[in-house]
Amino acid sequence: MRAPTPALRRFATPRHALQAALIVASLVALAVLVAREPAAPGVEVERRAPAPGIDEIRVHVGGAVRSPGVIIAQPGDRVSDAIARAGGVSPEADTAAINLARRVQDQDQIVVPKIGQGAARLIDINRASQQQLEALPGIGPARATAILAARAQAPFQTTDELLDRGLLSAAVYAQVRDLVAVSVGER
Repeated sequence: MRAPTPALRRFATPRHALQAALIVASLVALAVLVAREPAAPGVEVERRAPAPGIDEIRVHVGGAVRSPGVIIAQPGDRVSDAIARAGGVSPEADTAAINLARRVQDQDQIVVPKIGQGAARLIDINRASQQQLEALPGIGPARATAILAARAQAPFQTTDELLDRGLLSAAVYAQVRDLVAVSVGER
């Protein structure tokens, strides 16, 4: 019988054969990991790009916050993020009176009321009268009538529909968005 060649002598013992098999298995596992598609991300946070020409978003935060003033917000930030950048709320803050989840825009002003200050009640655009709508900034008799007519056709599901249905301009909507709400369901 011939003597094994030097390359085969390395695997002459079961221990060496086991080591070689583990190395091959490791290389195959590595190849499978590299070749497979990347896993889907868990939670994705949407960051919106600023409007063209705006390189930073400045928001005035005041009222019951620790450090009132103008802060620089990031695209996609919400009211709660802006308040956090202003040092957070003070102990007497009434955060239930404001929408912490609303996204901020350049030149927004956020006022956190103190408890007991009696924050203004939101106007429900699905129930508001002509006079209540006309009391909102930028809404006169013609716009109020148009909102009532649109509501008669189909109740509003979100306040954004004031824009989507062409009832308010973006500038007027920016003035009233923190003053209006929508009740969905029985009217």
